[in-house]
Amino acid sequence: MILGKYRVSGDVLDMRRDSFLRGAFILLLGSLASRVLGAVYRFILPWLMGGGDEGAYGMALFGMPYSIYSIALVLSTMGVPLAISKLVSEARTRNSPGEVRQVFFVSLILLAATGAIVSTALYLLAPYLAHNVWQNPDAYFSMVALAPAVFFVSVMSAFRGLFQGLQTMTPHAISQIVEQIVRVGTMFILVTLLVPYGLEYAAAGATFGATTGAVVGVFYLFVVYWVYRRMMWAGERETDSGQRIGTGQLVREIIGFAIPISVSGIILPLMRFVDAAVVPSRLIASGYSETAATTAYGYLEAYSWPLVNVPAIFTTAMVISLVPSISSSLASGDRQGIRDKALSSLRLGALVGVPAATGLYVLATEIPDFFWGSPEAGPVLAALSGVAIFMTLQQISSASLQGLGYPIIPMRNLVVGASVKFVLTWFLTSVPTMAAAGAGIASVVGFLLAAALNLASLGRYIGSFSIVSFLWRPALASAVMGVAVRIIAVTVDAHYGTGVAVMGAVTAGVFAYFLLVLLIGGVQFSDVAMIPRVGPRVASFLRNVGLVRT
Repeated sequence: MILGKYRVSGDVLDMRRDSFLRGAFILLLGSLASRVLGAVYRFILPWLMGGGDEGAYGMALFGMPYSIYSIALVLSTMGVPLAISKLVSEARTRNSPGEVRQVFFVSLILLAATGAIVSTALYLLAPYLAHNVWQNPDAYFSMVALAPAVFFVSVMSAFRGLFQGLQTMTPHAISQIVEQIVRVGTMFILVTLLVPYGLEYAAAGATFGATTGAVVGVFYLFVVYWVYRRMMWAGERETDSGQRIGTGQLVREIIGFAIPISVSGIILPLMRFVDAAVVPSRLIASGYSETAATTAYGYLEAYSWPLVNVPAIFTTAMVISLVPSISSSLASGDRQGIRDKALSSLRLGALVGVPAATGLYVLATEIPDFFWGSPEAGPVLAALSGVAIFMTLQQISSASLQGLGYPIIPMRNLVVGASVKFVLTWFLTSVPTMAAAGAGIASVVGFLLAAALNLASLGRYIGSFSIVSFLWRPALASAVMGVAVRIIAVTVDAHYGTGVAVMGAVTAGVFAYFLLVLLIGGVQFSDVAMIPRVGPRVASFLRNVGLVRT
């Protein structure tokens, strides 16, 4: 069954819940599959549009509306899915399916309304955006094709928030994959059919994939909801006290929790926007030509940030699962459960973030050379690599604080970190020996500060803890791994070239790291047991041979 097992008596809504670790792993698998599918079209679409300059022009028309679309999604959803998951989880812990139903339907109406408004606004603004912002009338068609997606994604967010709050993550994960399959399929079919009529229509066909993907994603989640709705609300009259939160109060509660999360969500792209606005201008002021300054910024934006953001796939899955899980423990008064979940998530974040940062640092020159033939981006990637650690810790600690009901604290701390990042970017990028790498260093400091402030705040609410205890094992294993990876990369590159060197070094590094972290006790039984189906058996075997801690 998609949602697990139910009982229709006793504890209402008693479907089998995923632990937050298992839920995070399920979401991670869904996100990875979705990301892989999403990466495929980036390589194929330019070819379908004719390749060369034609492909570049078509992809530009395809990409222009997404700069507005991402902001529109933030405005239409406003962090409401996490608010839904938190409130649903708390109501379920109180065994109040009627309150769960109320939260879901009020949120669904709210998200549908805001999604409809924003979609309509994008449709009406499409001519202005095309002619005045992008200064290309051909972009109009892509914006019109993309506008309806905001409405359907907003509605889909309500269903995802419900299932997250019920702590069953499989529907969310499957909906991601289904949405992406339909999206990519629509892109390929419509681009192939429309290219003969002009690149503007082909690009519009590609952007329309976001709309069809969202429609099918909503349909899938609605079917899951419809099939299981009777069991979800079974026993509502018998178990509920009959009390309900007023609709107005509930809307205020949802928005009050969602706005700080939305602000935090906007800050991250704003930090990238700051780099776009500041880095080239400061480099020009320091003596760079316009072309050289733009190229140096490209090393940061196009060749470094996408690599550093890879651990965010894991972080996002952890955040979605962690917020409702901590909220549930809070509602039941389980203080020890809150502490255990928060610290376990930080430990897992360190296990992923530290080796990621180490690998990017030691292969900073080889990786961009392998992918894009641009070893010159190496110093920038090396400077930015530390973000992989501190952004992971910042996002996971933010989720813990949000689950505890303090969304303003991580928002405030991120604002402080972003402000420091802006000041440092302004000064460091004008230093000739740093250039664009200065912006990378500034980002590391900004996320380090935000993470440190979050961790200090979290310690006040769950009890003090030492972050060093989470970091030393992955740091030790990563240091040994880094030395081995560097030696392998240099040796193999001299004989077989950069491509073989990178693939060989990364493969060896992954195996070496996990072996080392197992040998020094960095992995616990629960970390392995969360893997669906095979996890418990593998964890038992590793425990029997002394390679995991209980």
